[in-house]
Amino acid sequence: MYRNFLLKKDFWAKKGNNNDPSTQKIYLKHSSKVGGIYAIIQDFPHKKGVVIIANGERRFFNNFDDLDGYLHKLEHVEEDFLRILKRKDISRRLRTLKI
Repeated sequence: MYRNFLLKKDFWAKKGNNNDPSTQKIYLKHSSKVGGIYAIIQDFPHKKGVVIIANGERRFFNNFDDLDGYLHKLEHVEEDFLRILKRKDISRRLRTLKI
């Protein structure tokens, strides 16, 4: 289930994922905004889910909605940051206008 979800989100399977069933299933994605995003599928009987490693953080998800929200947030972090910088620049320019 997580495999299909990650593939739909443009993750790529690490080479050799299907050869040995005992190894971890790793998927990766590169974004110009975030850099590398790694997903490791946990398929243990007592703990099923996905570990996402991005920006030096490691987070575990066992809920598709939470995972989707986090991936969406990762993709749009820079946009919010740039919007704040532009807003501050516009505000500074408006304060210097002589009215």
